Amino acid sequence: MSSEVQSVLHCPAMDSSFLPLVVNVLAVPDDLSHICSQGEGDWDPAYVIHLHPAVTVKNLLPYSIRYLLEGSADFSELPEGCAADVLNSNIGGEIIELVLIKYQGRNWTGRLRISRDMPEFIPICFASDTAEALTVDICVHVSRVSGKFILSVFSPYWIINKTSRVLQYRAEDAFVKHPSDFRDVILFSFKRKNFFSKNKLQLCVSTSSWSDGFSLDTVGSYGCVRCPDKGGDYLVGVSIQMSSFNLTRIVTMSPFYTFVNKSAFELEVGEYSSASCNKWHYVASTDCLPFWPECSTEKLCVRVVGCESNSKAFFFNKQDNGTLLRMEQYGGVMVDVNVADHSTVISFTDYYDGAAPALLVNDTPTATVNFRQRGCEECWSLKPGEAQRFAWDDPAGVRKLSWSCQDHSGELDLVKDECGQFAYGSLVQIHWVSFLDGRQRVLIFTEDVGVVTKARQAEELEQFQQEVNISLQNLGLSLINNDLRQEIAYIGITSSGVVWEMKPKNRWKSFNHKNIGLLEKAYQDHVSSNSDPRWIKLETGLEVNFGRVPMLMRQPFSCSIRRNFLPGICVELKQSPHQRSLRAQLFWLQVDNQLPGAIFPTVFHPVPLPKSIAQDSEPKPFIDVSIITRFNEHSQVMAFKYFMALVQEMANKLIEKDLEMLQAQLMESSLTDTSRLSFFEHFHISPIKLHLSLSLGSSGDGSEQGEMVAIQSVNLLLKSIGATLTDVDDLIFKLAYFEVKYQFYRRDKLMWAVIRHYTEQFLTQMYVLVLGLDVLGNPFGLIRGLSEGVEAFFYEPIQGAVQGPEEFAEGLVIGVRSLLGHTVGGAAGMVSRITGTVGKGLAAITMDKEYQQKRREEMNRPTKDFGESLAKGGKGFLKGVVGGVTGIVTKPVEGAKKEGAAGFFKGIGKGLVGVVARPTGGIVDMASSTFQGIQRVAESTEEVTKLRPVRLVREDGIIRPYDHQESEGYDLFQRSEIKRLDGEVFREHYMYPGHRKTSIIITNRRVMCVKEIDVIGHFNKEWDCHFENFQRPPSTEAGDLKIYYREQNKLNLIRKDGQVLVRVIHMKNSAVAEKLRGGIDNAQFARRQYKMARQKSQRFIRMDNS
Repeated sequence: MSSEVQSVLHCPAMDSSFLPLVVNVLAVPDDLSHICSQGEGDWDPAYVIHLHPAVTVKNLLPYSIRYLLEGSADFSELPEGCAADVLNSNIGGEIIELVLIKYQGRNWTGRLRISRDMPEFIPICFASDTAEALTVDICVHVSRVSGKFILSVFSPYWIINKTSRVLQYRAEDAFVKHPSDFRDVILFSFKRKNFFSKNKLQLCVSTSSWSDGFSLDTVGSYGCVRCPDKGGDYLVGVSIQMSSFNLTRIVTMSPFYTFVNKSAFELEVGEYSSASCNKWHYVASTDCLPFWPECSTEKLCVRVVGCESNSKAFFFNKQDNGTLLRMEQYGGVMVDVNVADHSTVISFTDYYDGAAPALLVNDTPTATVNFRQRGCEECWSLKPGEAQRFAWDDPAGVRKLSWSCQDHSGELDLVKDECGQFAYGSLVQIHWVSFLDGRQRVLIFTEDVGVVTKARQAEELEQFQQEVNISLQNLGLSLINNDLRQEIAYIGITSSGVVWEMKPKNRWKSFNHKNIGLLEKAYQDHVSSNSDPRWIKLETGLEVNFGRVPMLMRQPFSCSIRRNFLPGICVELKQSPHQRSLRAQLFWLQVDNQLPGAIFPTVFHPVPLPKSIAQDSEPKPFIDVSIITRFNEHSQVMAFKYFMALVQEMANKLIEKDLEMLQAQLMESSLTDTSRLSFFEHFHISPIKLHLSLSLGSSGDGSEQGEMVAIQSVNLLLKSIGATLTDVDDLIFKLAYFEVKYQFYRRDKLMWAVIRHYTEQFLTQMYVLVLGLDVLGNPFGLIRGLSEGVEAFFYEPIQGAVQGPEEFAEGLVIGVRSLLGHTVGGAAGMVSRITGTVGKGLAAITMDKEYQQKRREEMNRPTKDFGESLAKGGKGFLKGVVGGVTGIVTKPVEGAKKEGAAGFFKGIGKGLVGVVARPTGGIVDMASSTFQGIQRVAESTEEVTKLRPVRLVREDGIIRPYDHQESEGYDLFQRSEIKRLDGEVFREHYMYPGHRKTSIIITNRRVMCVKEIDVIGHFNKEWDCHFENFQRPPSTEAGDLKIYYREQNKLNLIRKDGQVLVRVIHMKNSAVAEKLRGGIDNAQFARRQYKMARQKSQRFIRMDNS
């Protein structure tokens, strides 16, 4: 096979004073696959010739630069974001001068020597053209693409100042002052000696002290930096994003607190201190303003410009989704406080009708109701037939509404629907009811029971009038590459095994796993014995009778039982006039990698629990969602009474090329959110527990060049920060749950809050656990009090419980149990992971792709028990010794076949390295397998295996319905380590009756008998017959198949004196024997057709050449 050819053309100028034109030439073999497959060498190879400039300069700075090549006459200017070709560079050590234009009002000059051995990253010190000795460090990234050099001029960090304050940065030798005008982007870099280290920066605001050091490399993270000061700490929000060209981190410094005025008024906002505000901040309508607190009260007041009176004080550091502030003659203004990890936004909007905390209505003919806020002296009277809006007198006080009527009183928090009644005189009963009308809560006092009934219609549990149930047992999706005729992945949703259920009341409920196992065993014994119906007592105390219809249980209590299963997908929708409920469950989701030699055969799956824990728990679906909504025709706000999503523990296994997806970041939700407002009484999404395994190797047969392109951005990021990404095995991420109680939210805003909550936690934990970087804030979720309406914390997903509409109505209280640790299993697992990594490294040293792939397949094959793990390790060691010794002979021969003389000497090197590395790797793999066995015994976990064998796609490329039997045979053919013939592909397989674990395999070249040896999982070829050696077509007689062939000697040559031999294969019956004969005939016919087509194409090529 011809390889690439590179050359450099020098084209002298007509005028000797000018530099010559230099062109890089790259000749790449044309991919004429039809010719290449013939194996004939009597034509000239075809090439595609690419002409490239020797050097290209890219400007990845936000300022223009000029460049001048040594020997050239004039500078060339390059605007920001542009690229230019340098056509005269020999790449032989000449110097190029770079000038940074008008950065901080001056020009800066640096120099770079262009040579072929330049490192990937080159720091350059630019000096200013002024009398001051000022410098700025800029970096050049060198890449070689298609025979040309690309020099990208960039700064590792752009720092943007949005604080309206002077900022200063320092890091060891680096010190930079950043003016308050945020339009001027600072180009920041750590000094040359620390360029590729895990560096930290310190920050100073105005005259404050220096903050603690923090990393600028945690792309996608947000945080808050505290700068201590005498008058109070300065809080600065820091956001770190990656540039589009993946070389520069864009760091934005913003004030932690920001005012946003969306109202029609011009406002002044001041800090509340000792009953007054001394300093006011002007905020124009539709404007925003940074805010730096100077008092410790954490309270604010607001007033309209030109008005002396101001609103009552409110807290600016607590989450608030809308509070009405009284503004005397201007009515009122709404304030929203949105608290996040890295910022707090205080927004002011106009009051609109229906936005007050409460509307009080007195619908009684004679009673007067008095009301006030708890802790406030001012009290109002509500006379018969009157209605009044209520706003909090002290928004920073206790938000409880107190009412009284004669000797009766009550207190409401105005977040829940409530009702009650009291006696007014001897004959009258006054009812009161609280319900939502839009955003406003209405409190009615009335003697009319009909009004109460109407107001409570959305709260009371109603009989469902419509019900829809959708259930799917299993669902599978097969992804196939048509060009390669190969299945890539299989995504499967599957149902549970047998589940036993009881019906203590009106609902069916599962037994725990232990009782399910005992019930199923007793049931199978009952079915096989055909005994009369009787009561059976199990070891856990259950007494059941399988002979009754329906089946019954009488101990520990009496109820019906049934044998059932949980479907793969189950959706249940119920609706009544004022309520709607949705219950959706997905039992098991698994993604299998079907490529041969995959590092992780199963890419994604729920994690099976250790048996010690699973025994006491009920079968639970992987994803369980329950939503109960209630609505009122008089209100535009939908109330989510209950929203619960539970996701069980899962495992995700990635190869390096998948990591590029982690770069994608989520944008903020727009300020002009148009989605409808909803009220969420109970909104809860469970914690997410993710087991992440990551390997830097390739997945099966994929091309390395394609992978390098896909992961370039991740590699650039890691190299530029000096971080090293290593193999990670079973690293556990714990993402805290998200919960909202009794809050108004627009649905889009809540959705973005949920997504951001989990993605930020995952990214920060990724930086801490995988790359060892420090992050801003708490990587395991911010914990807030319940009083703020949002809480983030973690519990084990198996402890979670989701209530359907019936359980919700019953008001079940589920206790939370703690999980026991697995000390022995955990320690053994750690040792297994360490030894597995060492073994992988030794396999890589051998430089033998086939050996590495076989080792991956062997190590990823699950074992059933400790004995099998030990046997697998021993087999790996023996194969390592044998393979290492034989490799001294075989590797040079294989290399010579592929690459000629150069391949022969490469093969000698591979063989010599393999003699040492293979047996050593075998010993390490044996240790790894042994410790895996210990871990499995200690933890008693079930091994997750592929859902089904890989699909067989035949030579014609037609996708046929999945055939499990032929796929099992194809899997057997792939797993067996029998040496393949040239172009050999699998066609059919049949079990060999009377021979344990033995199969007859038909390929497009031969028939062979393969036996699997127990325990160690090794395959042995008992015999094979090549189609070329058949003397006549096979025949059948009763259940026997006869193959007539000539014998071969040890060198696979037919013996001259060889007589015709007959091999008799005893099949189950004549039909199977005939089917086997037909399979051989079809394979022979396809082989003859292939040979004829090849001969014709070769004849056609020779005619063209002549």
